[in-house]
This record gives sequence, C-alpha cells and structure tokens, in this order.
Amino acid sequence: MSLQKIRNNHPLAYTAAAYALAVACFTVVPAEGLDPLVASLVQTALAALCMLCVLAAFDPSSLRWKMRRGTQSRTALLVCGVLALVALAAGVAVALLSALGGQEGGSLSFFVSPMASPSGVALFLLLCLVTGVFEEALFRGIVFKGFATALKNEERPRPVLVAAVVQAVVFGLLHVTTSTSLESATFSAAAVQTLVKPVQAALFGFVVAGVLARTGNLWLLVGTHAAFNALSEAPLFALTGALPATYATGQPADLAVLLATTVLLVPLAIHAASCLKKPDGCL
Repeated sequence: MSLQKIRNNHPLAYTAAAYALAVACFTVVPAEGLDPLVASLVQTALAALCMLCVLAAFDPSSLRWKMRRGTQSRTALLVCGVLALVALAAGVAVALLSALGGQEGGSLSFFVSPMASPSGVALFLLLCLVTGVFEEALFRGIVFKGFATALKNEERPRPVLVAAVVQAVVFGLLHVTTSTSLESATFSAAAVQTLVKPVQAALFGFVVAGVLARTGNLWLLVGTHAAFNALSEAPLFALTGALPATYATGQPADLAVLLATTVLLVPLAIHAASCLKKPDGCL
C-alpha cells in the first residue's frame, strides 16, 4: 500500500502521527544556553523540515506551486493582501504606542534599537519564514486536509467547513499564553489578552484555510503567514531588538491593537466560510 493510500484510508492516524512528530521536534533541540531567538529558529526550522517531509511522502500534490485560476483565486489573493495590511497596521500601531508610552510627558521618540543588528533582523525574518512553513504545513496542509478527508470518508455534511473549524480551534488553543510576573494593575488587561489571542489566532487559521480551499496552493499561505508575522512584529523588534516572551503583556496599548485586529478578522472569516461550506469547496 502506498503512503498516499495510507493517508487517505487512515487520515486521523496520519494527522495524529504528524502532530506528535512536530511536538517531538521542539523537545529534541534544547533551548537552554542558547539565545531565545536562535533556539526558537532552530526548533521551528527542524519542525518545518519534518512537516515538509511528511507532506512530500504522504501528500506530494499539496506542495505543488501551481495555483488554480479563476475568480476564486483572485479573491483569495485579495484576502492575503488585506491580511498583510492588517498586520502592518497592527505592527506600526504597537511600535508607535510603545515608543510614546515609554517617554516622559508622552513625547514620541522612535528609534532603532542597537540590539536590532542586521544579523538579528535577518534571524527574525528567517524565524517568521520558517514559522510560516511549519504552521501552514502542519495545520493547513496536514490537520485541515486530514480532517477533511476523514469527514469525507464518513460522508459527513460540509466536511471542508467542519475541518476548517477544527483546525482553527486547535491552532487557536496553541496560542494560549499566560504571564505570572505581571503587576496587579495590568492583570486584567493580561487576562483579556489571554482570552482574545486564541480567538484571533483561530480566526486567522480559519481565514487562511479558506484561501487554501480557493487556491489549492499551500505556499501562498506560507508567504501570507510569514508576512503577517513579520509586518506585525518587525516595528516593535526594531525598537527593542527582542521579541516579547508572551502575548499577555498586560499593556493596554497591546490589548487595544489585539482587539482591533481580531475584529478586523471577523468579516474575513465570514467570507471564508462562504467558500468552505460549499460541497465542492476544493481540497
């Protein structure tokens, strides 16, 4: 029996095994003693490589570069552009508010941190890229398509839509984060961030699942995801030379931007559902 048939006949086992492999990748490379950015880059790059190998072996058609033609693909490209604009607006807003809030009297001082060296920026951008490869290969290429195949095999109604919801929920839950070192004054903001961030991530995952259903091109998702991460975090990285250790910063400015981006993703998710609910919704 070929590996492709194993995937088609046992999609849930295939998905679970791939997920376990991804988790193992983050335990094989120890983070102790390494720069946090370097450690994250190495771990994520290993996981990304493993996920690409899984797809190449079990679902090679998902790695094709060709994109479907037609109105659906053009609409998907527009959605990707909107996601990039949302990320850029969020990144600039966080950086400006951070610079403003860190100055006495509220005067704005925007500067590039000496810690944001060319090599540091290169590592940051590379991390954004490998994160896009890893998360899209796993959650959209494997989990989303795996659940869709399982539901189709069982002749469940709207399998693509249900699979998109499942992978979005899983993707969102993996973005749950907390911080135990926050001052009491910022705890309420951090608590809201802890609740909202998984929702934002789930909405993003659902939207890009819709893009995959329209285009059949995983690499478009990789580029969009990498751009979203880079544009939303690059301005702050330039200011501080480091990435935040947690999404739950407790800062009202960060919370406001998070809420705004979450709201902006809602209409995109509704639009994605219109394609995903169709019985011939690609995949």
